[in-house]
Amino acid sequence: MNANPSKARQAKKKRKLATLPDVALYVLKALETAHELLEDTDTQTKLKACHAVFQGVTAYAKVYEVGELEARLLALETAARPANITALERVA
Repeated sequence: MNANPSKARQAKKKRKLATLPDVALYVLKALETAHELLEDTDTQTKLKACHAVFQGVTAYAKVYEVGELEARLLALETAARPANITALERVA
């Protein structure tokens, strides 16, 4: 047994932060897996898969919404940028 497990955790390769498209793909893969489990013969597995599908759909909706908001914010910032420069030039 490892005497200092925290060193082992620190030695692990650091992961990059996921981007929104990466997260969306992870959620979609999880949804596909959960969807396949809906066909399982075990009732408990089916119930867990149902729960996982609803959680996955909720998570995907949030990821999609954040992506849409980011795009809208970028468009607004881009549209506002020339107006700000023009206003500043008038002051100077």
